[in-house]
Amino acid sequence: MVLRRYLSIISLLLFSLFIIFAFISPIEVNGTSETGDIVIILLIIASFLTAFFSQKGKLRIFALIVSSIPVLFLLGLILLPILYLLEQ
Repeated sequence: MVLRRYLSIISLLLFSLFIIFAFISPIEVNGTSETGDIVIILLIIASFLTAFFSQKGKLRIFALIVSSIPVLFLLGLILLPILYLLEQ
């Protein structure tokens, strides 16, 4: 499949959009809205999935490493309240 060759590049572009929307644009507009938060979460998930389904190679490994960092952070944010409730 021809498109699988470009999925790792698309993943890195999605990750760069995540950085722009999550860190650079909230500074200029004093925070993000609820819609902006949903867009940021969708960019994280889309970046990871495109890297996961891309063609094998060094660029895929790099894209997976880069895109898995915010995914792990997102999972931690989801699991933290659950673990806190289970502890009580």
